[in-house]
Amino acid sequence: MKKLIAIFVVLSFISCKKEVSKIEINKEKVSETKVWVSKNQFFLDKFKTIEFDTLQVYSTDDINKNKNYKFKGDSLKENEIKPVLFFLSHEEIEGFEKADFHAVNKFDLENSELGLIARTMGEYWASSIKLYSYNKRKEKIVNFIELAEKSGDAGDFFDKRSWILKDKNKNYKIFIWTHFEHDNTVEEEPKTPNYKEDNYYLVRFNQGKFDTISKNNKELEKQFSNLLRKK
Repeated sequence: MKKLIAIFVVLSFISCKKEVSKIEINKEKVSETKVWVSKNQFFLDKFKTIEFDTLQVYSTDDINKNKNYKFKGDSLKENEIKPVLFFLSHEEIEGFEKADFHAVNKFDLENSELGLIARTMGEYWASSIKLYSYNKRKEKIVNFIELAEKSGDAGDFFDKRSWILKDKNKNYKIFIWTHFEHDNTVEEEPKTPNYKEDNYYLVRFNQGKFDTISKNNKELEKQFSNLLRKK
């Protein structure tokens, strides 16, 4: 009887072992994600990555007093910008000020385009905020647009502000407001009449280009009145 029980136990163990060997272990294949690394990565790393749906961009007339100013950025030396300037044409370099360049933010404009926000030389000092389009495939800046600027002199005052807007399809548009006013109280005779002027623009980013799609002041002021009230 003990021999029969022992034989039964051995047969049961062999049977279980065969069943286990039939079990297939399904290993889920995890696709490898390629991480893009630029040959100008040292330059691009100077810009802080941001994500947003709406980003208001503005300038300031006194960056030292405005401690909470969001677009101060990190100052870059000329040799840190050279790897990118090498690829630019003479016309493009004119908009890419080497003398006073501050890296601020970066974000994905499109799959192949990286948006770089920088504070650069304006009329008198580094008060101009620009958005550069960096093409990942070409490894160079292919376009730029000024987003903000503030200046004033001899009774003239100018202010430009922008809102970068991302829609549900992750496409970007830029709403731009410019304000100019003249105060003749600082003038000698004959005086230019006082006046104020506001203009609005809607720009679309598409395949590396900034295209103006509307200059209709009346319609744009109404369409973006909620943003203008908060400026």
